[in-house]
Amino acid sequence: MAVASVPGKVILIGEHGVVYGQPCLSVAIDLRVGVDIERGKEFSVNGRAMDGRRHTYIKYAIDKLWDDYPLHVTTFSKIPSASGLGSSAAITTATVACLLEMKKSFSLEEVAKKSFEIEYEVQKGGSPNDTSVCTYGSAILLSGEKMDGFIWEISKGERRWFVHHIDAPEMKIVVGMTGIKSKTPMLVKKVKKFVKYSGFARELTERIGTLALEGADDLKNKDFVSLGEKMNEGQNILHTLGASSPELEKLINASLRAGAYGAKLTGAGGGGSMSQSRTSRRRSQ
Repeated sequence: MAVASVPGKVILIGEHGVVYGQPCLSVAIDLRVGVDIERGKEFSVNGRAMDGRRHTYIKYAIDKLWDDYPLHVTTFSKIPSASGLGSSAAITTATVACLLEMKKSFSLEEVAKKSFEIEYEVQKGGSPNDTSVCTYGSAILLSGEKMDGFIWEISKGERRWFVHHIDAPEMKIVVGMTGIKSKTPMLVKKVKKFVKYSGFARELTERIGTLALEGADDLKNKDFVSLGEKMNEGQNILHTLGASSPELEKLINASLRAGAYGAKLTGAGGGGSMSQSRTSRRRSQ
């Protein structure tokens, strides 16, 4: 038997740029997913026979990592699905953590690597950002170069990513939900087409990477004003790339009018959620 509880995530700066090898800055949040795995009479999830469509990530993890007796999996989640808050990464990471613990081969690095492999296979692409922050917690910077705070390296084919710890203070983040499920593959494909045929769009993804690096320094220095400014610029870029939506823009503008230092979409966009720095101009006056 094994039990795991892992956090969801918010990307502060880096959506879509990370697809093209640009740095990405993310933090774990206190919405969590839990998984409990024990021996069962058959492979089942929450009392139902395990199904590849309903329990996609769990089944992929078990098929890849387990070759022993049947398992009964129980899950709970405080993270809404398709919200941009890392629900698929969290359920994958929690399942992998349990399986590796049962096999006596648990380590955070191994959990992060195996979880990324599973998400990559299910989603037919992606980066290890979400699975790494769900595994590690706290705040991380994903980049194509090794820097201070290096934790582990993950590779896929010729691509290499380096995950770094960011010494971030505890912070309050307000998350607003549009009520519209984010369709990550569709949004990634849409932006990819724009980037492929536009040098301007490629420059925008590079700017996202620069903002992520600068934002990591702001986080370390507890400079939430500067971090908020970079979040706002990042959102403007994501809007230009076509990743935002009227519903997201409405929430973001309301947050800024209320005095937030920064507000932007989190995840692929098109729906899902937005996040804002709760520390605000009005609160500080």
